[in-house]
Amino acid sequence: MATFTYTAIDSNGKQVKGTVAADNQDAAISQVKQLGVTPVNVARGSAMNAEISLNFLEKKPEARDLSVFCRQMVSILNAGVGMKDALEMLSKQTENKMLKKAIVGCKEGVESGATLSESMEKYPKVFPHTFATMIAAGEASGSLDVSFTRIAEQNEKSAELKGLIKKSTSYPKMLILIVVAVIIFMVTYLVPKFEDFLGSLDTELPALTKAISNISKFVKGHIVLIAIIGIGLYVGFKWFSKTDLGRHVIGKVMLKIPMLADLTVKSASATTLRTLGTLLSTGINMVDALDIVKETMTNVYFEEAIAKVKDDVSLGVPLSEAMAATGIFPDMVCHMAQIGEETGNLVEMFDTSANYYEQEVEDSTAAVTSALTPLITVVMAGVVGVIIIALLMPMMTMYSALDNA
Repeated sequence: MATFTYTAIDSNGKQVKGTVAADNQDAAISQVKQLGVTPVNVARGSAMNAEISLNFLEKKPEARDLSVFCRQMVSILNAGVGMKDALEMLSKQTENKMLKKAIVGCKEGVESGATLSESMEKYPKVFPHTFATMIAAGEASGSLDVSFTRIAEQNEKSAELKGLIKKSTSYPKMLILIVVAVIIFMVTYLVPKFEDFLGSLDTELPALTKAISNISKFVKGHIVLIAIIGIGLYVGFKWFSKTDLGRHVIGKVMLKIPMLADLTVKSASATTLRTLGTLLSTGINMVDALDIVKETMTNVYFEEAIAKVKDDVSLGVPLSEAMAATGIFPDMVCHMAQIGEETGNLVEMFDTSANYYEQEVEDSTAAVTSALTPLITVVMAGVVGVIIIALLMPMMTMYSALDNA
């Protein structure tokens, strides 16, 4: 099967371009006609007629982009507009290029007879599995507007949480960059300026001064090597963090450091509760919902815990008991799940608990930031202070000797 590029005219008289996969040109023309357009030119794809793609430069749509898409879709569908026309309208209003292409692709898929969820599954980088699954549930139950609304709410909460964490950690990151920049400046520029002066002093240099001087010479003489090693360590860490061993090591560390552990548990709990509530509200069964929630976990230990909960629930164990058995979820999460099971209102309990833990994540993030800021400042002052003292010690020793003479 080969790829064919086509140029065609749609019902509005506009020129459209695209690609289809077919065994031969006649089959390709037939496929193009099935899209509801009039083919003008259909040719086998080649290096000469293929469009140049720069997908790696395209920005992946963020949670807020998907939220806006969902809100607009609800408004358009409630106005009585058909799905194909709704997708056509949204493709023209969407600014994100990757999302725009996905919407156009979904429109073509719907026109060819596929469901919206099936079409979305072809664009996993734009529409996550959770998204497509919830749309499929909405299509099955005839409540697409509910599915889109719940997805919008979840993406808005997710964007708000990520934005808060990013904002709270930006100041510590800036301080760390300042620390590194100041140290590099002092070691590579300031210390060498003092070396000639210190060498002219007729006195034995203190051990600390010699050490700082040697470090300065080493850094200046091997700056390229140090940069390569630094990049290598960064790339190596990124690779290690994606391996099974690396995920477990990092996951364990995140659960052992006091303040970070608290933030990790609360963040995972908020995500679990919010996603479960959203999925269950659209009619997805508990086992399938847990399977999807597992994919949203960033800490491997929570991922494994959710997998264990899913297995237990599939065997008939109540959700609250299964979550408590893992020993990783807070007691409040298990209690709220139990209350939801007893009252038959799990979705409301999950939404309420998610709101609580999202507020807790906000408070914990602020606490971590408050603790890191003075710590980084102290470290910066300490390092700079040591360098300054090392440079001043020879002069202080010389002045002391002159005073005693």
